[in-house]
Amino acid sequence: MGSVISNNVDDSGKSVNEILNSMTPKEKDALKGWYWYDWANQAYALTIMTVIVPALMANLYNTATGTQGGAGFYALIYGISMAIVAVTAPALGVIADRIPVKKGMLFWYTVVGIIFCAAMGAAPYFGDSGYKVLALMYVLGSIGFSGGNTIYYAFMPYLAPKKAMDHVSSWGYAYGFMGGSLLLFFHLLILMVTPWDTNFKLAIIFVTSALWWWGWGALMFFKTPEPPVLDEMEYQGVIESTKFAYKQVWKTLKEIRKFRVLFLYIVAYLLFYDGVNTINGMASAFGESVLRINPTMNIALLLTVNVVAIPMSIVFGKLADNKGTKYALMLALAIYCAVAITAVGFAPLELEDDHKR
Repeated sequence: MGSVISNNVDDSGKSVNEILNSMTPKEKDALKGWYWYDWANQAYALTIMTVIVPALMANLYNTATGTQGGAGFYALIYGISMAIVAVTAPALGVIADRIPVKKGMLFWYTVVGIIFCAAMGAAPYFGDSGYKVLALMYVLGSIGFSGGNTIYYAFMPYLAPKKAMDHVSSWGYAYGFMGGSLLLFFHLLILMVTPWDTNFKLAIIFVTSALWWWGWGALMFFKTPEPPVLDEMEYQGVIESTKFAYKQVWKTLKEIRKFRVLFLYIVAYLLFYDGVNTINGMASAFGESVLRINPTMNIALLLTVNVVAIPMSIVFGKLADNKGTKYALMLALAIYCAVAITAVGFAPLELEDDHKR
């Protein structure tokens, strides 16, 4: 089974650093492998989902249709991909909790994400149908990314004692922002320096993002063991396992009214997670279609945001250690909401005549 941490150990008298230092080399290696996967898949989360695809899909749609509805079209496609993930994720969680297949599921979701990430590079070559091709590839690639993340996060409780979870989570995010920002900086250089035509540059960006995800992500499959399953169920095939998973999800939904705090948490998390992801996902499309920001400047701005997020991930992790997770989360949300509400006040600049459509 490999090296897996038991969260039943009494670590109440130790500091987080003492807990982490007491881990065996194999346990530390397993945790590092988990960190590297976040470093890897942020190639898709940052370059593809946040920066390139929203602006590219909006541009391809606007060009093909002669309208300015690109941002709205991207929002529709983004919503469809997230809805598919929302419907399938609970069942995935049930299967992963009852059958020791977390690494296998993560592997195949990663493969799907990587294949369609690379394939998106061909979309601009399809002319007026390019936005349709990109939309299909994006939905499938995002299912691979988001479905894989559902399984990926399920590893965390087994990689370090409970008291160190805030530290592990914050460093996972820091690794992700570092990896994603480094690759995005490389892609910014490709757009600014290389003499190739734009479509070829975009193809290079999509392919290198896929290779980055696979190359660094492979470290997790080598270093991080399959977590144990406490109430293991015999695997009965895809169809029967899927039926069982959805029956369990339905049973949980019927009984959730008995657990008021859990119900409120799920609703709050849904609003929090989708709210943050919607702003992140729509920022680039909004800049392209509404504000008409230069594509290079658009990328530079988003890169700056993610570079700032690297130290802030660590700072808020330490804040959670000292002040509590709830305090750190509420402070972060207050700042985020204040910035988001302020941003609503920004209106598109008046376009010069030669840019009006």
